[in-house]
Amino acid sequence: MKLNRTLAYGLVCLHYLGEHNHGEWTEIKDISKFQGLPCAYCNKVMQALVHAGLVESQKGKGYRLLKDLEEINVWQLMEAFTFNGAPESEKKELSIKLYCTLQDQVNKWLVGLTVKDIVDVMKEKEKGKEGKN
Repeated sequence: MKLNRTLAYGLVCLHYLGEHNHGEWTEIKDISKFQGLPCAYCNKVMQALVHAGLVESQKGKGYRLLKDLEEINVWQLMEAFTFNGAPESEKKELSIKLYCTLQDQVNKWLVGLTVKDIVDVMKEKEKGKEGKN
């Protein structure tokens, strides 16, 4: 499965908020600087996370998580960056039925996977690389 860069940026932003702000407000410039992301694009990503109900924002203060990383499943993150407003097709051809079945199964799996799970796996991989050096 190929994931887009916006989703990757969203994951990075959530990771930063979860690891560094501990419920405190964080300005967009701090998030973008730490992660090496363009500030304007980082702001766009954060707004998508706000609309998805994962992050809150307040003018003059910045952003903070609404949920802990272990409470944010990957499906919620992916939905924040997916346009699902396309109309339903009246004619359900086999390919559409198969695609919908695939999408339903992937969504069920993603609901059980949290952002914290991904962060933890990344940290374990980094530990493994350090141990080999």
